[in-house]
Amino acid sequence: MKQAKIQADDIKHAAQGKWSDLIFPSFGIEVQWKKKTPCPACGGRDRFWYDDKNGNGDYFCQQCGPGDGLSLIEKTCTRFTFPQVVSEVASILGLSDSSTITDEDRARWAKEREIRKKEQLERERKRQEQIARKAEGIFRNAYLGEESLYLKNKKVEKDPKIKITHDGNLLIPAVDLLDGKIWNLQTIEPDGTKYFIKGDTNETGEWETGGGRMGGLGFMIGEVQPDLYDDHNICVAEGYATGMSIHMATGYPVALSFVANNLPKVGNVLKQKYPNAQLVYCADDDSAKDDTGRKYAQMALDITGGIIVLPQFKQIQESIA
Repeated sequence: MKQAKIQADDIKHAAQGKWSDLIFPSFGIEVQWKKKTPCPACGGRDRFWYDDKNGNGDYFCQQCGPGDGLSLIEKTCTRFTFPQVVSEVASILGLSDSSTITDEDRARWAKEREIRKKEQLERERKRQEQIARKAEGIFRNAYLGEESLYLKNKKVEKDPKIKITHDGNLLIPAVDLLDGKIWNLQTIEPDGTKYFIKGDTNETGEWETGGGRMGGLGFMIGEVQPDLYDDHNICVAEGYATGMSIHMATGYPVALSFVANNLPKVGNVLKQKYPNAQLVYCADDDSAKDDTGRKYAQMALDITGGIIVLPQFKQIQESIA
Protein backbone atom coordinates (compact mmCIF):
# COMPACT_ATOMS: atom_id res chain seq x y z
CA MET A 1 0.00 0.00 0.00
CA LYS A 2 1.38 3.41 -0.95
CA GLN A 3 2.37 5.58 2.00
CA ALA A 4 0.34 8.78 2.41
CA LYS A 5 2.22 11.92 1.50
CA ILE A 6 3.35 14.08 4.42
CA GLN A 7 1.49 17.41 4.41
CA ALA A 8 2.73 20.76 5.72
CA ASP A 9 -0.10 20.84 8.28
CA ASP A 10 1.03 17.45 9.60
CA ILE A 11 4.51 18.89 10.10
CA LYS A 12 3.23 21.97 11.93
CA HIS A 13 1.18 19.84 14.30
CA ALA A 14 4.11 17.54 15.12
CA ALA A 15 6.57 20.44 15.39
CA GLN A 16 4.74 22.35 18.14
CA GLY A 17 7.32 23.48 20.71
CA LYS A 18 10.26 22.00 18.77
CA TRP A 19 11.20 24.72 16.31
CA SER A 20 13.88 26.64 18.21
CA ASP A 21 15.55 23.73 20.03
CA LEU A 22 15.34 20.91 17.50
CA ILE A 23 14.30 21.87 13.99
CA PHE A 24 16.02 25.21 13.32
CA PRO A 25 19.42 24.08 14.70
CA SER A 26 19.34 21.14 12.27
CA PHE A 27 19.48 23.71 9.46
CA GLY A 28 22.07 25.95 11.14
CA ILE A 29 19.43 28.55 12.05
CA GLU A 30 19.60 30.37 15.38
CA VAL A 31 16.64 32.25 16.84
CA GLN A 32 15.98 33.95 20.18
CA TRP A 33 12.47 34.15 21.50
CA LYS A 34 10.98 37.66 21.53
CA LYS A 35 14.28 39.43 21.02
CA LYS A 36 15.33 41.49 18.02
CA THR A 37 18.19 39.74 16.23
CA PRO A 38 19.73 39.61 12.76
CA CYS A 39 17.49 37.80 10.28
CA PRO A 40 18.88 34.33 9.46
CA ALA A 41 17.71 34.77 5.87
CA CYS A 42 18.48 38.35 4.85
CA GLY A 43 20.83 39.64 7.56
CA GLY A 44 20.49 43.07 9.12
CA ARG A 45 21.30 44.22 12.62
CA ASP A 46 17.97 43.90 14.46
CA ARG A 47 15.24 43.36 11.88
CA PHE A 48 14.15 39.89 12.92
CA TRP A 49 11.64 38.98 15.66
CA TYR A 50 10.85 35.37 16.57
CA ASP A 51 7.82 34.80 18.78
CA ASP A 52 6.38 31.42 17.63
CA LYS A 53 3.01 33.15 18.06
CA ASN A 54 0.91 30.35 16.61
CA GLY A 55 3.26 27.51 17.47
CA ASN A 56 4.41 27.18 13.87
CA GLY A 57 7.87 28.73 14.22
CA ASP A 58 6.36 32.13 13.49
CA TYR A 59 8.57 35.19 12.92
CA PHE A 60 8.57 38.67 11.44
CA CYS A 61 11.36 40.39 9.52
CA GLN A 62 11.19 44.07 8.62
CA GLN A 63 13.15 43.34 5.46
CA CYS A 64 11.81 40.07 4.04
CA GLY A 65 8.44 39.90 5.78
CA PRO A 66 6.65 37.45 8.09
CA GLY A 67 6.32 33.71 7.89
CA ASP A 68 6.38 30.41 9.74
CA GLY A 69 9.17 27.94 10.44
CA LEU A 70 8.91 26.19 7.09
CA SER A 71 9.18 29.44 5.16
CA LEU A 72 12.18 30.56 7.23
CA ILE A 73 14.02 27.33 6.40
CA GLU A 74 13.14 27.72 2.72
CA LYS A 75 14.46 31.31 2.68
CA THR A 76 17.63 30.46 4.57
CA CYS A 77 18.55 27.13 2.94
CA THR A 78 18.00 28.08 -0.66
CA ARG A 79 19.00 24.72 -2.13
CA PHE A 80 15.71 23.26 -0.85
CA THR A 81 12.35 23.68 -2.52
CA PHE A 82 9.33 23.95 -0.25
CA PRO A 83 8.36 20.26 -0.71
CA GLN A 84 11.92 19.31 0.18
CA VAL A 85 11.77 21.46 3.31
CA VAL A 86 8.58 19.66 4.33
CA SER A 87 10.25 16.30 3.74
CA GLU A 88 13.40 17.23 5.68
CA VAL A 89 11.49 18.56 8.69
CA ALA A 90 9.29 15.45 8.64
CA SER A 91 12.43 13.32 8.82
CA ILE A 92 13.81 15.33 11.74
CA LEU A 93 10.52 14.79 13.58
CA GLY A 94 10.61 11.07 12.87
CA LEU A 95 7.67 11.16 10.49
CA SER A 96 9.72 9.76 7.59
CA ASP A 97 13.18 8.39 6.86
CA SER A 98 13.75 10.29 3.62
CA SER A 99 16.17 12.97 4.80
CA THR A 100 18.80 14.04 2.29
CA ILE A 101 20.69 16.39 4.65
CA THR A 102 24.35 15.43 4.66
CA ASP A 103 27.18 16.12 7.08
CA GLU A 104 28.63 18.38 4.41
CA ASP A 105 25.40 20.41 4.42
CA ARG A 106 25.54 20.82 8.17
CA ALA A 107 29.22 21.81 8.04
CA ARG A 108 28.51 24.38 5.32
CA TRP A 109 25.58 25.84 7.25
CA ALA A 110 27.68 26.05 10.42
CA LYS A 111 30.39 27.91 8.48
CA GLU A 112 27.84 30.26 6.93
CA ARG A 113 26.37 30.91 10.38
CA GLU A 114 29.81 31.83 11.75
CA ILE A 115 30.40 34.16 8.80
CA ARG A 116 27.05 35.87 9.40
CA LYS A 117 27.89 36.22 13.10
CA LYS A 118 31.28 37.81 12.36
CA GLU A 119 29.73 40.18 9.85
CA GLN A 120 27.09 41.15 12.39
CA LEU A 121 29.68 41.80 15.09
CA GLU A 122 31.69 43.96 12.70
CA ARG A 123 28.58 45.97 11.74
CA GLU A 124 27.76 46.40 15.41
CA ARG A 125 31.30 47.55 16.22
CA LYS A 126 31.23 50.14 13.43
CA ARG A 127 27.83 51.31 14.56
CA GLN A 128 29.00 51.75 18.14
CA GLU A 129 32.06 53.70 17.01
CA GLN A 130 29.84 55.95 14.88
CA ILE A 131 27.57 56.66 17.85
CA ALA A 132 30.62 57.30 20.07
CA ARG A 133 31.99 59.91 17.65
CA LYS A 134 28.59 61.57 17.41
CA ALA A 135 28.16 61.60 21.21
CA GLU A 136 31.60 63.13 21.76
CA GLY A 137 30.96 65.78 19.11
CA ILE A 138 27.56 66.78 20.49
CA PHE A 139 28.93 67.01 24.02
CA ARG A 140 32.08 68.89 23.06
CA ASN A 141 30.32 71.43 20.81
CA ALA A 142 27.15 71.99 22.85
CA TYR A 143 25.79 75.57 22.88
CA LEU A 144 25.67 76.10 26.62
CA GLY A 145 23.03 77.61 28.86
CA GLU A 146 22.80 78.26 32.58
CA GLU A 147 19.45 76.99 33.84
CA SER A 148 17.85 73.55 33.92
CA LEU A 149 14.17 73.31 34.80
CA TYR A 150 14.68 69.59 35.33
CA LEU A 151 17.33 70.14 38.01
CA LYS A 152 15.20 72.85 39.62
CA ASN A 153 12.11 70.63 39.77
CA LYS A 154 14.11 67.69 41.13
CA LYS A 155 15.90 69.98 43.64
CA VAL A 156 19.31 68.54 42.80
CA GLU A 157 22.65 70.10 41.91
CA LYS A 158 24.53 70.06 38.63
CA ASP A 159 27.58 67.81 38.55
CA PRO A 160 30.52 69.75 37.03
CA LYS A 161 31.08 66.99 34.46
CA ILE A 162 27.65 67.37 32.79
CA LYS A 163 26.43 70.23 30.60
CA ILE A 164 23.29 72.35 30.33
CA THR A 165 22.44 73.43 26.78
CA HIS A 166 20.95 76.78 25.76
CA ASP A 167 17.48 75.21 25.63
CA GLY A 168 17.75 73.74 29.12
CA ASN A 169 18.59 70.15 28.24
CA LEU A 170 21.03 68.16 30.35
CA LEU A 171 23.80 66.27 28.56
CA ILE A 172 25.23 63.36 30.55
CA PRO A 173 28.08 61.34 28.99
CA ALA A 174 27.77 57.55 29.15
CA VAL A 175 31.39 56.54 29.57
CA ASP A 176 33.54 53.46 29.96
CA LEU A 177 34.32 53.69 33.68
CA LEU A 178 37.67 51.96 33.15
CA ASP A 179 39.18 54.34 30.58
CA GLY A 180 36.79 57.31 30.51
CA LYS A 181 35.87 57.10 26.81
CA ILE A 182 32.47 58.54 25.87
CA TRP A 183 30.44 55.94 24.00
CA ASN A 184 26.96 57.44 24.24
CA LEU A 185 25.15 60.49 25.54
CA GLN A 186 21.96 60.84 27.56
CA THR A 187 19.83 63.92 27.00
CA ILE A 188 17.29 64.92 29.66
CA GLU A 189 14.82 67.56 28.48
CA PRO A 190 13.25 70.10 30.86
CA ASP A 191 10.09 67.97 31.19
CA GLY A 192 12.12 64.89 32.15
CA THR A 193 12.09 63.14 28.75
CA LYS A 194 15.23 61.01 28.46
CA TYR A 195 16.94 59.52 25.43
CA PHE A 196 20.31 58.45 24.11
CA ILE A 197 21.81 59.11 20.67
CA LYS A 198 18.98 58.46 18.24
CA GLY A 199 20.96 57.34 15.25
CA ASP A 200 21.81 58.38 11.71
CA THR A 201 21.63 57.11 8.18
CA ASN A 202 23.56 53.97 7.30
CA GLU A 203 25.60 53.14 4.19
CA THR A 204 22.46 52.50 2.11
CA GLY A 205 20.72 55.70 3.19
CA GLU A 206 18.32 54.02 5.62
CA TRP A 207 17.57 55.78 8.90
CA GLU A 208 18.64 53.71 11.89
CA THR A 209 17.83 54.35 15.54
CA GLY A 210 19.88 53.27 18.52
CA GLY A 211 22.75 50.89 18.04
CA GLY A 212 25.14 52.63 20.39
CA ARG A 213 26.99 50.81 23.13
CA MET A 214 25.35 50.95 26.58
CA GLY A 215 26.26 47.74 28.44
CA GLY A 216 28.64 48.51 31.31
CA LEU A 217 28.68 52.27 30.63
CA GLY A 218 28.04 54.69 33.46
CA PHE A 219 28.65 58.17 34.83
CA MET A 220 30.36 58.98 38.12
CA ILE A 221 28.92 61.71 40.33
CA GLY A 222 31.62 62.92 42.69
CA GLU A 223 35.09 61.46 42.94
CA VAL A 224 36.25 58.06 44.19
CA GLN A 225 39.02 58.10 46.78
CA PRO A 226 42.31 57.48 44.94
CA ASP A 227 43.72 55.15 47.63
CA LEU A 228 42.63 51.71 46.43
CA TYR A 229 43.86 50.04 49.62
CA ASP A 230 41.37 51.69 51.96
CA ASP A 231 37.78 50.51 52.25
CA HIS A 232 35.33 53.04 50.88
CA ASN A 233 31.72 53.20 49.72
CA ILE A 234 30.56 53.69 46.14
CA CYS A 235 26.84 53.97 45.59
CA VAL A 236 25.28 52.72 42.37
CA ALA A 237 21.96 54.13 41.13
CA GLU A 238 20.02 54.35 37.88
CA GLY A 239 19.04 57.92 37.02
CA TYR A 240 20.76 61.26 37.50
CA ALA A 241 18.24 62.83 39.91
CA THR A 242 18.31 59.78 42.18
CA GLY A 243 22.09 59.55 42.02
CA MET A 244 22.69 63.23 42.75
CA SER A 245 20.17 63.17 45.62
CA ILE A 246 22.12 60.29 47.17
CA HIS A 247 25.41 62.11 46.65
CA MET A 248 24.02 65.28 48.24
CA ALA A 249 22.67 63.32 51.22
CA THR A 250 25.75 61.18 51.87
CA GLY A 251 28.76 62.74 50.20
CA TYR A 252 29.61 59.36 48.68
CA PRO A 253 30.48 59.01 44.99
CA VAL A 254 27.61 57.59 42.96
CA ALA A 255 27.95 55.63 39.71
CA LEU A 256 24.94 55.88 37.39
CA SER A 257 23.87 52.86 35.36
CA PHE A 258 21.15 54.87 33.50
CA VAL A 259 18.79 51.84 33.34
CA ALA A 260 18.05 48.99 35.74
CA ASN A 261 19.34 46.11 33.61
CA ASN A 262 22.74 47.82 33.40
CA LEU A 263 23.26 47.69 37.17
CA PRO A 264 25.03 44.29 37.19
CA LYS A 265 27.38 45.31 34.37
CA VAL A 266 28.29 48.63 35.96
CA GLY A 267 28.78 46.91 39.31
CA ASN A 268 31.13 44.40 37.70
CA VAL A 269 33.20 47.19 36.12
CA LEU A 270 33.41 49.06 39.43
CA LYS A 271 34.54 45.93 41.24
CA GLN A 272 37.35 45.50 38.71
CA LYS A 273 38.51 49.10 39.10
CA TYR A 274 37.96 49.45 42.85
CA PRO A 275 38.33 45.96 44.33
CA ASN A 276 38.26 47.19 47.95
CA ALA A 277 35.16 49.35 47.58
CA GLN A 278 31.88 48.39 49.18
CA LEU A 279 29.20 48.81 46.51
CA VAL A 280 25.89 50.15 47.74
CA TYR A 281 23.10 49.45 45.25
CA CYS A 282 20.38 52.05 45.60
CA ALA A 283 17.44 50.26 44.00
CA ASP A 284 15.12 52.62 42.14
CA ASP A 285 11.49 52.03 43.08
CA ASP A 286 9.97 53.79 40.03
CA SER A 287 8.96 50.43 38.55
CA ALA A 288 7.79 48.91 41.83
CA LYS A 289 4.99 47.05 40.07
CA ASP A 290 7.51 44.75 38.41
CA ASP A 291 10.16 45.20 41.13
CA THR A 292 12.66 45.74 38.28
CA GLY A 293 15.09 47.90 40.23
CA ARG A 294 15.37 45.47 43.13
CA LYS A 295 15.66 42.48 40.81
CA TYR A 296 18.67 43.86 38.94
CA ALA A 297 20.21 45.24 42.12
CA GLN A 298 20.07 41.72 43.56
CA MET A 299 21.66 40.31 40.41
CA ALA A 300 24.46 42.86 40.77
CA LEU A 301 24.86 42.01 44.45
CA ASP A 302 25.24 38.32 43.61
CA ILE A 303 28.15 39.20 41.29
CA THR A 304 30.03 41.81 43.33
CA GLY A 305 28.83 41.61 46.91
CA GLY A 306 27.86 44.78 48.80
CA ILE A 307 24.47 45.87 50.11
CA ILE A 308 21.13 47.07 48.74
CA VAL A 309 19.22 50.07 50.07
CA LEU A 310 16.08 51.84 48.88
CA PRO A 311 16.51 55.55 48.11
CA GLN A 312 14.81 56.95 51.20
CA PHE A 313 17.12 59.90 51.34
CA LYS A 314 16.71 60.85 54.99
CA GLN A 315 17.81 57.36 56.00
CA ILE A 316 20.58 56.67 53.50
CA GLN A 317 23.40 58.05 55.63
CA GLU A 318 22.68 55.84 58.64
CA SER A 319 21.75 52.85 56.45
CA ILE A 320 25.18 52.62 54.84
CA ALA A 321 27.41 54.15 57.52
